Amino acid sequence: MQHIVSISGGSASAVAADRVMTRYGKDNTTLWFAETLFEDEDLYRFLIDLEAYWDKEIVRHTDGRTPLEVAEDKKIIPNSWAAPCSHILKQLPFKEFLETQDKPVTVHLGLDWSEEHRHAKPKEIYEQIDGVTVDFPLMWKPLPLMSYTKTIEEWGIKPPRLYELGFPHNNCGGRCVRQGASEWVRLLKSFPERYEEVRVWEEEQRAKGGARENRTILKDRVGGEASELSLTELAKRNETTQLEMFNYAGDAYGCFCEY
Repeated sequence: MQHIVSISGGSASAVAADRVMTRYGKDNTTLWFAETLFEDEDLYRFLIDLEAYWDKEIVRHTDGRTPLEVAEDKKIIPNSWAAPCSHILKQLPFKEFLETQDKPVTVHLGLDWSEEHRHAKPKEIYEQIDGVTVDFPLMWKPLPLMSYTKTIEEWGIKPPRLYELGFPHNNCGGRCVRQGASEWVRLLKSFPERYEEVRVWEEEQRAKGGARENRTILKDRVGGEASELSLTELAKRNETTQLEMFNYAGDAYGCFCEY
C-alpha cells in the first residue's frame, strides 16, 4: 500500500504528513506539493526545513503559470465561487499524478474536524480512480491536542511567516482569490506591493470588457446585499477609514490542493 500526502505548504498538511509517516513509515509515503509560482518566499524555506526534519524529499509539480495567468487564459476574473487556478494548478495535476502510481494508494489530506463539510468533495474526485482511497490523518484518534503551528515549533521548525502576520493560510503569498475582504485588507497592510500587483491586474482585466467588465475578485456584503467590490475601491476605503480586518464579515476562503 502506497500513501501519498498532499502538502499545501501550511501547518495542517505538515502535521498530517508527519502522522502518516509515523503510522506507515517514510518509505511507504510520498509527499506531493503543487507549485503555483505565486507563493510567499518563506513557504519554500518551510518546505526545505520539513524535508530536513523528515529526511524526506517533497515532490514538486508546477504547471508553469500563476493563478492570475490561468484566470487570464480562461478570460475570467476569479473569486470565491469560480477559481480555475485551484482546479488547473492543483487538482488536475494531482489527479494525473495519482493515475500514474501503482495501486492501491491512499491519499491523505490535511483537513480536520473543523472542515468536515469539505471532506466529501476530494473523496468524490480522487476515489473515481480505481485503487485510490482518501483519508484524513488529522481525524485519527487521538486527535491532535496542540495547535498545528505549536506542533511545528516543537519540531524545532519556524512556522510560515504568514501565520505570524495574522493570515489563516499560507497560500499564494496571501493573495488567494478565494479569500474574503478582511484578508485582502491584511495583505494591503502587510504586503502593499502584492496587493498593488493584483489590483492593477484586476483593473486591466475589467478594461478588456465583455463578461469581465463588471466582475471583481471580491463581493461587498455590507448591508446584507452582495455587490461587486474592486480592490481599487477597497484600497480607497482603507485610505479614508483605515479599515480593520474584522470589519468584513462573511468572508469566504478555501483554496487547497485537496479538492
